[in-house]
Amino acid sequence: MLSNKNYLIIHLLMIASVGFAQNFQDPFLNEYRKEALDHEQHIKMAENNVEISYRQYKMSVADLMPKVNASADYWYVQNPMMMTLPDIEQLGDLAGAELGQGANHQYGLYTSVTQPIYRGGVLKERKDKAAIKQEMSLDQLKITQLDVVQMTDLQYWKSVAQKELVHAMYSYRDDLTRIEKLVAHKVEVGTVNRSDLLMTEVRVNRANLAVIQSENDLKVFTMSLNRLLGREFESMLELSDSIVHEPPISNVILAIDRPEYHLEEKRLLSTESDINITKGLYRPQLSAVGTGSFSSPGYNFQPGAVPNVQAGLMLSIPIYHAGKKQQMVTASKLKRSNQELQLQRTREIHDLEIAQKRVAWENSIKETEIAQTSVAKARENAATLEERFDEGLIDILEVIDAQLYLEQAVIEYIQSKLKTKIQYTYYLRAIGHLTTN
Repeated sequence: MLSNKNYLIIHLLMIASVGFAQNFQDPFLNEYRKEALDHEQHIKMAENNVEISYRQYKMSVADLMPKVNASADYWYVQNPMMMTLPDIEQLGDLAGAELGQGANHQYGLYTSVTQPIYRGGVLKERKDKAAIKQEMSLDQLKITQLDVVQMTDLQYWKSVAQKELVHAMYSYRDDLTRIEKLVAHKVEVGTVNRSDLLMTEVRVNRANLAVIQSENDLKVFTMSLNRLLGREFESMLELSDSIVHEPPISNVILAIDRPEYHLEEKRLLSTESDINITKGLYRPQLSAVGTGSFSSPGYNFQPGAVPNVQAGLMLSIPIYHAGKKQQMVTASKLKRSNQELQLQRTREIHDLEIAQKRVAWENSIKETEIAQTSVAKARENAATLEERFDEGLIDILEVIDAQLYLEQAVIEYIQSKLKTKIQYTYYLRAIGHLTTN
C-alpha cells in the first residue's frame, strides 16, 4: 500500500506534463469562439439552470423565515348550535338556561404566523445543499462552455485543413495540366505515342474530380462551423489559408483541476448534506404559532364578529419508526461512499487522459515533421523526373506516378498538421488549460 505522501508525489508527477508552446495565434479563431459561446443553445440552457439553482437557494432560505397566512369563510346555518346548561340543582337559577342567541350567519377572517424554531438542523442543511447545487450548476456551465470551445476549435481546424487541401488539389491539377501540354507537344513532334497523352488526360480528369470533391467537403465543413457560430449555413467564412506548423518550444505545463472534477467534489458534499438531513428529520421539531381571528359567533356564542388572538408552541418528537431512521442513514452513507469512489475514479481517469493525450500530441508532432520531409522529397523527385521526361530519358508513366506520390505526400502532411491541432486541443482540455478566452 502506498502512503498518502507517496501517492501525492506520484500524482504531482503525473500532472506535470512536458509540453510545447504554440506561438502562432490564428487571426480568426478567438472571434469565432466568442460567436459560438454567444449562440450555442446548450450554454443558454446551462445559464438558465444556474438561475434556477439560485431561485431554489432563495426558496431554501425562505423556509427559515416566518410564514404568514390568511383565510376567510362564510356559512349560513339554519339551526345554529347553542350552549344549554345542565338541568341540575347545583346550578340554581341557571339550571337548563340557554347561553347565547345562536348565529345563523357564521363568518370570519383568520390570520396565522408560524416560525420554525428548531427542526433538527434540516432547514439549514437544505439551504447548504441548495448552495452546493448552485455551485454545481456553475461548474456545469463551465463544462458546457468548454465543450463549445472545443467543438469550435475542432471544426475550425477541420475547415482550414480542408481549405488547404482544396489548394493542394488545384496545384495537383495544374501540375498535371502542365505535363499534359508537354506530352501533347511531344505527340505533335512524334517523340511519344498518343496513348501517353490519353493516359495523361485521364489523370487530369481525375484531378478535376478531386478538386470538385474537396470543394464540396469544404462547403460541408463550413456549414457545420456556421451552425456553431449562429450564422446562415451558406455564409462566407474567413479562414486561414493553411495550418501553420511551427517548431515546438519545450515548456512545462502543469495540469490544473478541471470543472468536471470540481463537480464530483460538490456531489460528495451534497451526499454529506443528505446524511445530515436524514438525521435531522428524526430529531425534535419545535415551532412557534400565532393566530388572530375576527369571527362570528365569537368566544361568547353571541351573534356579531369579535376579535380573538392565540399564541403557542408546537413540539413534535419522533419516538419509534420501526428502524426507518437507521435504514435511511445507512443508505445515505453508502451513497456517500459511492461518491467518494467516483471522485477517486474521476481523478484516475483525468490523470490517464492527460498521459494519453500528451503522448498522442507529441507523436502527432513527430508524424508532421516526417510528413513535411516527405513532401520536400516528393516535390524534388517530381521535378527531377519531369526534367528527365522532357529530355526523353524516361516514360511518361513515371512522371505521372511522381505527381501522384507528391499529391499523397501533401495530403498526408495536411492531415498530420490537422491531427496535431486536434490532439493539442484535446491535450489542453485534459490539463485544464483550454479556456473560453
